[in-house]
Amino acid sequence: MINKPKILFMGAGVFAVPVLDAIAHSKNLELAGTVTQPDKAAGRKRILTPTPLGKWADANGIPCERAVSVNTPEFLNKVQQIAPDLIVVVSFGQLLKQPLLESAPFGCLNVHASLLPRYRGASPIVSAVLNGDPETGIAFMRMEKGLDTGPVYEMHRYPVSPDMNAEELEQALSNLAAARIENCILKVVQNQIVPQTQSQDGVVLSKKIRKSDGSVRWQEDAEVLERKIRAYHNWPSMSFCVNLKKGCIKVKIMKAKATTFSAPNAIPGKVAAYANNQLMVACGKGALMIERVLPEGKKEMAVADFLNGSRIAVGDILLNGPDCTGE
Repeated sequence: MINKPKILFMGAGVFAVPVLDAIAHSKNLELAGTVTQPDKAAGRKRILTPTPLGKWADANGIPCERAVSVNTPEFLNKVQQIAPDLIVVVSFGQLLKQPLLESAPFGCLNVHASLLPRYRGASPIVSAVLNGDPETGIAFMRMEKGLDTGPVYEMHRYPVSPDMNAEELEQALSNLAAARIENCILKVVQNQIVPQTQSQDGVVLSKKIRKSDGSVRWQEDAEVLERKIRAYHNWPSMSFCVNLKKGCIKVKIMKAKATTFSAPNAIPGKVAAYANNQLMVACGKGALMIERVLPEGKKEMAVADFLNGSRIAVGDILLNGPDCTGE
């Protein structure tokens, strides 16, 4: 029996941070190494910026290697020197090839933010919000060559509230994973749990999110637009365009709610009403009540403040996003 399993951790995104924190502070696990993606140039000044996990590790005094590729002979040699019992992979963003998958006695354990086999792939959290799922969860899975196809050790369910956005759900699921990871690891290395092959029924793939997904199309149903606003809240955000005296600007919708309201002769994109600090815009079906926005070049604000500065009035037409063509 392994008294204190040695863990090599690989992660990059925000989702990985609470899980690393839990392992680093566990009295029953030894964090033998931490790996993330290389720092990347970001912002207008192209300043080298660490991944969210790298930033957290640096701030907490945890050595964190930036690996361009974890599949090189040089990196595999480092893994052999560390000699981990298990490799834990969370929101990492690199494909692990077979030599690395087999480099630890208990292989590689991946934390995936869905109830597999639903939402295999790159964006399980966004997909759950986008499709209005009432429930999702996390899966602890033994990794293999396929895309999130490996056998599952454990799954833990989590209810999705109707007004939750993807950023909030990501935080909730990462906290759930952090609370459960130590117990799962200990059962794995003590051979107390056998991973179960995923069912071939209910397989759903989650696509990679693109910037163009954040374009508002007022012709869509208001309920669809509301889900998109919550799903793409963190990135790319849902944007429309509006023509002002100073030109056409892009406006991100930060908070909104669908309503069944239908104004007479309303066309998609038409401002139907303004009341109680909410801007009502007609959609293909129903209307969208916008509460908070982020205009281009400005800070996030209540829609009332935006209206005061933009002079938008009932009857005006808001354009589709993000190119101000109105198409």
